[in-house]
Amino acid sequence: MEARKITFQEAWNSTTVFFVDDELEDEIDAEVMSLLEVANDAHVAEGASIEVDSIREFLMRNDKGLDVILRDIELSEEKFLRIVSLLRKLGHVNGGFDFESTEWGLAKIKNKIRTEPEFAYLIAWLVVDGGSDPELAQYIPRYYLDTLNYREIRGSSQAARRIRYKRALIGTYGGRKGYKVEARIRQTLERIQEKYGVPFGRGRSRMVNTDIDFAIPDVEDPWVIIMSSFQETTSSGQTTKARDMLNAYLRVVEYNSRNRETRAFVNFVDGGGWLARKRDLHRLVEQCHYFLNLQHLEMLEAIVLKHVPARYIRSV
Repeated sequence: MEARKITFQEAWNSTTVFFVDDELEDEIDAEVMSLLEVANDAHVAEGASIEVDSIREFLMRNDKGLDVILRDIELSEEKFLRIVSLLRKLGHVNGGFDFESTEWGLAKIKNKIRTEPEFAYLIAWLVVDGGSDPELAQYIPRYYLDTLNYREIRGSSQAARRIRYKRALIGTYGGRKGYKVEARIRQTLERIQEKYGVPFGRGRSRMVNTDIDFAIPDVEDPWVIIMSSFQETTSSGQTTKARDMLNAYLRVVEYNSRNRETRAFVNFVDGGGWLARKRDLHRLVEQCHYFLNLQHLEMLEAIVLKHVPARYIRSV
């Protein structure tokens, strides 16, 4: 396959809107099933009586118990951590929360639940009856406060829980998709390395003054630089990502001009989120030496052989 710069129309036509990976789908389904097994505990199963003491016991003996309840009431982990910080600030938790304190992460909160019955009771009360507390109503917007009603939603069916738990994993799902797509690039580079002996690395490069997703043969002497982004949905960070890619490309162009070299900058960009940002996508296609997506990934071998010096390449 020839190493060439594809056109914007080719990039547009070959974009993968949704990345389908059965292994990832199975991983997410397994996590959902794990949460459902915890939810089937006698104290949270459909129709079970909900009392603060029973929920405290449930939280203290099940490490995933808090995960289950947060997903049931559809309160994000981030908002839950803010509410715990509020309780600390209000003096309801030993130690308080001031300018010298740090916010507790979920792991620390779970550990305190396991080891401190009083704290476990407070968290149980929060998720069961916190929504009706007049003091909290002064500090927490009703939009979040109304989710602290585990007593009201305990009767959810297994099917409803499954959908809710899966929806709550959307951030995990999206993040892992990015890793899966990068794994495709890595696998392609590993095949090139096995065939031609050309290594690759990642990390910060002084040449472009930023972190490189993939540098061939290494970050100290990169002759092919790959920056990657996969977005199925739009995000506020896309324009920033496009700008960072452009800046890295311009640095490579300047370096080549100054040293009379032919180092290549490759934008790997894919996903339906970039179709929705057509202007940014157009810039990413135009402002690079090569543009790749999943459909054109096999071109990477030709790019490496064209730009990496012969001293790095083993004859075949």
